[in-house]
Amino acid sequence: MHFDWPTAEQMIYRIIRLRRLIVLAVLVPVLVMLGLSALNPAVLSPQSATIASLAVAALVVGHVVIFPNVTLETISLSLSVTLLVVAMPVIKAVAQWAPAEHVSAALVILVAFAVAATGVLIAILQILLGALVYAGPAVRLRLRTQLDVACSPAVARRQCALQPQTRRGRVLAGEADENGFFDVAVASPHTSDPENPDQPLIVKVDAKVLASTPERHDVMIVMRNGTVTVTSLIFTATAQGCRIAVSDLPGDFTLGMHAMFWLTDQQADNLTEMSDVISGHEARANGLAHGVSLLSVAAAVLSPNYPLIDRVD
Repeated sequence: MHFDWPTAEQMIYRIIRLRRLIVLAVLVPVLVMLGLSALNPAVLSPQSATIASLAVAALVVGHVVIFPNVTLETISLSLSVTLLVVAMPVIKAVAQWAPAEHVSAALVILVAFAVAATGVLIAILQILLGALVYAGPAVRLRLRTQLDVACSPAVARRQCALQPQTRRGRVLAGEADENGFFDVAVASPHTSDPENPDQPLIVKVDAKVLASTPERHDVMIVMRNGTVTVTSLIFTATAQGCRIAVSDLPGDFTLGMHAMFWLTDQQADNLTEMSDVISGHEARANGLAHGVSLLSVAAAVLSPNYPLIDRVD
């Protein structure tokens, strides 16, 4: 899969946009390690817990900046590294069982095994978290966000409103039929087509404009599995341009999917993608970024099937 190093502006954007994910992924290990140091300083001293907390925070932020589209991996990484830090005193104690002259070698070997086990645990936790996210019944909760853009409401509506026979960014809409429905194809550059790994995944849905005025645009989107999502966009003139307010009512989101959507601030990211096109700004949205993960990079390094250098910019 194609990989791009982020620019300085993209780094800042990812930290801001994924702030909720960062807080969650940092808060859990910090509470665990500082709590353990308070309860049993002999196992983990306050100084060591503080240093470890800062290291985990830096690791989480770095992971989010480089791999912005693997939310579950970020959470799994945070939990796994926390377990590794908590287990370090036990690893040191086990290393002491070796003869005195071999303690250092034993410690290096045990740490290497622990790091490898941490990688396996990341993969296992990611699978378990993925199952939890998509498990359960659909929960109909309305999603809302807004964004100010420096353009007129008419320009914002023309760019953002989903209508027949239009193309905006990576969204292509076809011609409406006699019932008002039209095909919509959305390219997902961070997700590969299983049948063509070198090509982006194309998601196809059906849509119908329910109501449309210069100030408001309501669209019904029908997924291929039959679930329905209703999206409303309201365009309000401001002193600086236009305020776009989005309200989505997804028909197939589980509680875990709602949580993921909120953690990644996905609605605001979608609006940022549109506003960057309107303003001619360099693309920042995570929806346009690569979908490479830390585990996929590790797998490519440990078991390379093709030259990596040709696929990195």
